[in-house]
Amino acid sequence: MNITDISKYFNRLDLIKDTANQIIKDFDMFGMEIKFSGNAYNAYEELFDQIEPHINNLVSSNQQKFMGILYRIDISDTQIKKAVDENASESFSEIITDLIIKRELQKVVIRNHYKNSES
Repeated sequence: MNITDISKYFNRLDLIKDTANQIIKDFDMFGMEIKFSGNAYNAYEELFDQIEPHINNLVSSNQQKFMGILYRIDISDTQIKKAVDENASESFSEIITDLIIKRELQKVVIRNHYKNSES
């Protein structure tokens, strides 16, 4: 499943909540607080608006922590390079934030798929 094909799952409330919880958990491991209101209709924007300042700050001040988050969430250098090439008009932190949200959703979708296929 390609990370760019994941947008069709943005309208599934159960997956959105699981994704938000995964993001909250992953960022909490690095001492950064992310909150989610539970509103699926603006979930992407709500999460984006909280994650992007953290990423912007880490890029300029704490490369080790930044790389740790990317490793934890499982975003590769190849994915970053491709996204930067395709979205040259966006800032680096905006591109990374978008990748984080989509990758977390992708992990939730894959986990959900395998959980449902086992039962």
